[in-house]
Amino acid sequence: MATPKWNKDRKLWIIQAKRNGIRKTFYSSKPGQKGKREVMQKYDDWLEFGGIDNISVRKCVELYLADIESRLGKKDTYRVTELYSRLYVLPALGKSKMNNLTLRDWHSVLNNARAQKDHSKPLSYKTMTHIRGVLVGLHKFAYENYYCDQWRGSLYIPQGHEKHERQILQPKDIKQLFDVTDNWYGNLFKVMLLTGLRPGEAIGLQNDDVDLKNGLLYVRRAINDEGTITSGKNKNARRIVPLPPIASELIRETISRNRDANFGTEWIFCNYYGNPASQDSVRKQWNKLGLPGTLYSLRHTFVSIVSSQTHLAEGTLKHLIGHSKDMDTFGTYKHQVDGELEQAAGVINLTFERLKDAK
Repeated sequence: MATPKWNKDRKLWIIQAKRNGIRKTFYSSKPGQKGKREVMQKYDDWLEFGGIDNISVRKCVELYLADIESRLGKKDTYRVTELYSRLYVLPALGKSKMNNLTLRDWHSVLNNARAQKDHSKPLSYKTMTHIRGVLVGLHKFAYENYYCDQWRGSLYIPQGHEKHERQILQPKDIKQLFDVTDNWYGNLFKVMLLTGLRPGEAIGLQNDDVDLKNGLLYVRRAINDEGTITSGKNKNARRIVPLPPIASELIRETISRNRDANFGTEWIFCNYYGNPASQDSVRKQWNKLGLPGTLYSLRHTFVSIVSSQTHLAEGTLKHLIGHSKDMDTFGTYKHQVDGELEQAAGVINLTFERLKDAK
């Protein structure tokens, strides 16, 4: 029976144990009897649940996905974890035993990761960050369930996956966009450019979310790649955005188009049948325009232009794009709307009026 020992230098309770060839070390940083009891509990749990079976990485991934599903459902976290585990983790480590892996083995997943369609092409920094996140989450789950030891070090993204510069539209591209009249989602793209909305936020707009009389837009939801309605990317996503007059007119025009088509829909930027648009169909329509970048380039362009060509306070800009702290009361919110945000709408409108009419 192992007994806890207090390490004066590290100020930790430590138990070192071995069973069936598996070595384990348990720690607690709590001083006194609380820490002693905690480290003993960890040791006892390991003996009861984790001391015999050295499970495979494949089995651990299954358990990890089941844990995510039970806590969060099959949403973004589950989807990303399942995808990158299937494409990169399991082909490399699936048959390995969790407790036999070293940090070097985990690093090998990142070092050998390549694009699926072109194995010579390095993955983007964002994709590598996702893979690393899956590895860290999987290991944390395994360690907490006594399937493996803790890492002595950290995972890093190898060189060759540097961050790419975000693409933005140039004045000639903005003018080309405003000249578009034959694209079903043309007004959607223009409103995104004028407000900095994320694609899912723009697709998720409903008629009741706009106050055209006062020039306000209430961001209350988003529709993700899976077609699921969510409350937004983060806690700051729910916000009030001032509508430049150009944007108000585009929204009014789109609602009128939907009414004339007898859609009877609540979705402003609906599909051809009055139903919520999908991000995939919107992307396809964007690609038809032949403009640089992706849908997110519209948001990046908004931030770039507003930050460089206007004198809006940084806090105001952060609020516009959903990066500021949440406001607890409508009173505080309304003060911003009546002041800085109302002024912001005018400044933004003048800026884009000039750009869309540039020769």
